Amino acid sequence: MRKYAVVFVHGLAKKPSPEKLAQIWRWGLERGDTPAPFDGGNPGIDLDILGVPSLFNYYADVFYGTDYETDLDAFYESENDAIADQENVEQVAGELAIPTPVNEKEARFLAEVERKMREVPCPGEPPDLMTLSVAQQAAQLEIASWLPKPVKEAVIKKAAMEAYYFLFDKEYVRPVDGVTFKVRAELRKRLIDDLKEAAKRAHNLVLVTHSMGTMIAYDVLRNCKDCPPVEVLFTLGSPLGITEVQEQLRAERMPPIDFPPALGRWINVYDPLDPVCGMDPKMNDYHPTAGRKVEDVCESNWGSWRHTITHYFAGRQFRTLLAQALEVPR
Repeated sequence: MRKYAVVFVHGLAKKPSPEKLAQIWRWGLERGDTPAPFDGGNPGIDLDILGVPSLFNYYADVFYGTDYETDLDAFYESENDAIADQENVEQVAGELAIPTPVNEKEARFLAEVERKMREVPCPGEPPDLMTLSVAQQAAQLEIASWLPKPVKEAVIKKAAMEAYYFLFDKEYVRPVDGVTFKVRAELRKRLIDDLKEAAKRAHNLVLVTHSMGTMIAYDVLRNCKDCPPVEVLFTLGSPLGITEVQEQLRAERMPPIDFPPALGRWINVYDPLDPVCGMDPKMNDYHPTAGRKVEDVCESNWGSWRHTITHYFAGRQFRTLLAQALEVPR
């Protein structure tokens, strides 16, 4: 049995197949030719070479089905990556059933979360940005540098909607085939199952999460008694700083949101221009537990779309902290 194992949890919007998504994430973590501002003297982390087992928790099919994007010829970084026009945004972000709030609290949640994400300052787009008539591959959302404003707005709206279905544990009828899920229960089960599997391979677990995946991770660690202990949690581009999100994740009979007792260390990495986390990027609302508190790390990446996982994975600070957590050299 190994000393450490890693479990990865993806973020919002439609994804390629689990295997292809894992390939993209591993590439982002392993690449040594990182762009500015992380170029030069920034070696990647190859978990296979280092002997660190890893699992990828996948839940995008709950919302978008298993008709995965398969035309992935150009999912690596390029000057014109991830450009789409408004007419084809569903091909990029996926079709999501429109939620129907049943009370004022639910309606306010959707409106406020979307508003806060929209109000994050946006980096300028390159002057020669051209939108294409055909949407680029869904995988591009994982590595986008530039996204036109209509596409950004559509993705932000889907972020609020996915969070709503999860946090309010709604019954979700998948548009593509009518299959029904209780979203929070299903996503909890999948992550707990993966953590238990990882615990069979290593003595200590490190959880690396992105976007909406950070909410699932916190919920499982704080509110599910059958969740295995986790040594280190990384949250990247996380909406967990948003008050409306915290209100739905707070443990029963615990007025303040707090650091999960089952967690050893929590490192939160954010880009202040990331629309998903930029309005409330720090986790200073989470009350310490036994002296343990969240470590907030500001690390800006590049492009006009700062929420991309491979951008976060290129970060010097993130890579250094991950290597330290796994006790491996860089």
